[in-house]
Amino acid sequence: MNVRAVVRATDILQSFAERPLQSLAEVAGATGLDKGTTRRLLVTLMNQGFVAQDPVTQRYGLGRVIRTLAASVVEDFDLRSVAVPILADIAADLHVTTFLSVYRDRSALCLERLHDMKGMEVRWWAVGGTLPINCGGAPKLLLAYQSEEEIEAMLAGPLEKMTPASITDPAILRAELAAIRARGWVFAVDDVALGLAALAVPVLDAAGRLICALSMGGLTPQMSRDGEPVHLPRMLEAARLVAARLAEAPRA
Repeated sequence: MNVRAVVRATDILQSFAERPLQSLAEVAGATGLDKGTTRRLLVTLMNQGFVAQDPVTQRYGLGRVIRTLAASVVEDFDLRSVAVPILADIAADLHVTTFLSVYRDRSALCLERLHDMKGMEVRWWAVGGTLPINCGGAPKLLLAYQSEEEIEAMLAGPLEKMTPASITDPAILRAELAAIRARGWVFAVDDVALGLAALAVPVLDAAGRLICALSMGGLTPQMSRDGEPVHLPRMLEAARLVAARLAEAPRA
């Protein structure tokens, strides 16, 4: 594979950050490559485990090799080592998908995604991928804990509409962010995918600064009762545990 092909292959991999599952045409459109070239590169990436294809929908997504490499990144190592066991227990006990995410480069970056084999895996947010900052529980929570200047800068830009429930009005989103900050958690329904809900809570340091978000996603009936999140106490306790263990971790 020559340098040009390598660059094209990395363009394909990076396209999944914006759209975790894509058809051949969508990958070609996102990268500006013709379908023939895109197909050949996708096959090569699939053979190496960097890309996987859903046998039913024929859509492509990042493969497990990417997850393995992402787990090897030194940055956020302490955070991962503390949070992952706690999130894994929640996923196994409640049959949901759990996520660890941070605010990075004005986006919500997924560091880890864990799911229980007995439950439905929420695949909309891949490890190393991002979601629009106005859609989903964790993205909105992460933005809510940023400075007023940062929030206003984000609200001044375009707000993506993933579903009819996505908030794209800056004034409405500004009020929602203030409510999230005051409440200390967010329960988002249908704004990433119809029929799915997400519950997110912040992990804060001793000074009240945001470290990361812990969240879970699943089918709305599984996640709520009378419109309220049923697993809120478990998630708040998880956030408390992560914060406490990070505070106890030795510093280099």
